[in-house]
Amino acid sequence: LAAACTGENKEGGGEGEEEKEGTKADASSLAKDLEETLVVSPESTAAKAPIEIEPSRQPTQSQSPTPLFVLYGSATGNAEYIAKDLAASINNASSSADALPFTSADCMEMNHFKRKKLLETWSSPPDPSSSPTPSQIQNKHAVIAICSTTGNGDAPENASRFLRFLKKPPPPAAGASSSSPPLHRVAFAVLGLGDTNYDQFCASGKAIDRKLAEWGGTRAVPLACADEATGLEATVEP
Repeated sequence: LAAACTGENKEGGGEGEEEKEGTKADASSLAKDLEETLVVSPESTAAKAPIEIEPSRQPTQSQSPTPLFVLYGSATGNAEYIAKDLAASINNASSSADALPFTSADCMEMNHFKRKKLLETWSSPPDPSSSPTPSQIQNKHAVIAICSTTGNGDAPENASRFLRFLKKPPPPAAGASSSSPPLHRVAFAVLGLGDTNYDQFCASGKAIDRKLAEWGGTRAVPLACADEATGLEATVEP
């Protein structure tokens, strides 16, 4: 994720310190970081266009049969731009771009998790189709979370409900045994954005990364924290 995600503006511990516009994401390589966990075979592609899912594109044996979920929390728009740029690079790829690991991406604010019924979706098997070929089997949903930190280590408004929900004791997965955590069918990666000049550096990103793991998710790549003090590009563009 550190080599794939793009940063967001100035954020972190100070009152009213938020993001700084203008940083771009090397979006397409995010999917590459999930390759081993999700059994897919990626190739970088960069595209800038409105996000549109092409229903006619069907997954090949080397592609995921489910979308990449891209969630963002942002106060001034950089995380939103990063997330949508990543989704666009997948949704607007050529139908012949079979090397891409996903045929579609579902991008949304973190607070839309209930409206989109994400927990119900993530608790279900990722591939409901009958008799998938071995190379197409994917046993986890792919989730990428990009979140900044504002104020005194707070989550942005459009991510606050999502983080508060994750801080509750995790319920058992829907339709699963009582011993199954709710996100046991999720593989995730998190990018936090902040500023080490403040005490609560990347507090929101760190909390989301920790809670997704506590809820049973599989951390596909380690948490990446981009620092405005030293330059976000050092983390998000290599």
